[in-house]
Amino acid sequence: MTLVRFDPPGFVDDLDDQGRNAWHEFISFNMDRAREGRPAQFEFDGPREQFVNGAATELAADAVEADIDWTGFPRNLEISSISDVQRWRRADASRDVQDEYCEWAVEREPSGKITSITFTCEGPEYWNFLASTVPHKVVDLYRQHVSENVKHSDIFTPDGVYNPRNRWNNSTEGSAMHLIQVNNTLGAEIELAGGASVRRVIDGRELTGEQELILCGGYGDPQRHSDPHIGAATNAFSRRRAFLTLANPVGIYFAGLNTQSWQTPDGTNPAGFWNIVRGTEAKPVRVTLRVPAELGYTVGDITISGRKIEFGGQVADHIKMKLTAVASGFGTANAAPMTACRKRRPQQPSFDAAVEAFSTGMARIGAFQRHR
Repeated sequence: MTLVRFDPPGFVDDLDDQGRNAWHEFISFNMDRAREGRPAQFEFDGPREQFVNGAATELAADAVEADIDWTGFPRNLEISSISDVQRWRRADASRDVQDEYCEWAVEREPSGKITSITFTCEGPEYWNFLASTVPHKVVDLYRQHVSENVKHSDIFTPDGVYNPRNRWNNSTEGSAMHLIQVNNTLGAEIELAGGASVRRVIDGRELTGEQELILCGGYGDPQRHSDPHIGAATNAFSRRRAFLTLANPVGIYFAGLNTQSWQTPDGTNPAGFWNIVRGTEAKPVRVTLRVPAELGYTVGDITISGRKIEFGGQVADHIKMKLTAVASGFGTANAAPMTACRKRRPQQPSFDAAVEAFSTGMARIGAFQRHR
């Protein structure tokens, strides 16, 4: 398989050729870092020989893509709430708890009835990159998707730095432009796939379970829907002695909305109200749930399992998220399994790997801006 050039998430067309080349370099750099791991900081971590950068390593002819999906509603809230209503209310109260790479904001009538819900899975790195290269495009996109009233000064500081958590993108009310929850980053996705590619044989037994793999590999949050499942699915390919990477374009995407238990007042199929507004049909990064005005009712009049939609979290229960892994060279990877769990080396400062990857990526975006 030929080498890839990394496109922007969802194949969005916001960048010119120079910007697209720079984005490719940014993702390629992060793929290389994920392959290296952090052996100077962690024991039994890297190099991760079965994780490859698809832009630097030509994949074998047997390469296959595999979608790995999970539920968009935060599992951390599911296991710490005493009722559905409580967890839905908590999820709708703050995007800081929407940690499954799926964030949303709700629009309501004055009466409180929901009129629309916006869901996004666009990583903040892309928006920082876009802001550093074509800032006017960021303002245009906010005006297109969030509000015509957005001003440059609303989303950029006086010295021209983009604020991801600006007044138009920091709430569960109104709309949402891109992800802001601290764990919802492209850097975290890439690091997770790299860390999970390492096989682990502990006391003579190879680890295969979701929880034992993530706890031993230390590559994510074991209480989320996403991280343990992504890790186990990725590791299953490693155990087949294949090489792993992430499909182009690297990103998290909406896999779909299950409306089987939904009912509309007029019998219209509610799946038609799920509208992709950024990204492609196969790789959507922004969607809205809105009923056409001519039908005479709103999202709040739709029922799920007999209960009217009162929270965005009710819909998130029925959303599937996905990333796409690529495996190739089955039976040819000769990396020896690690025989102990990943642990911090003595006298090393505590610093989360995903946060480190994100910070480094932001520094590279800044360097590109200075170069421009």
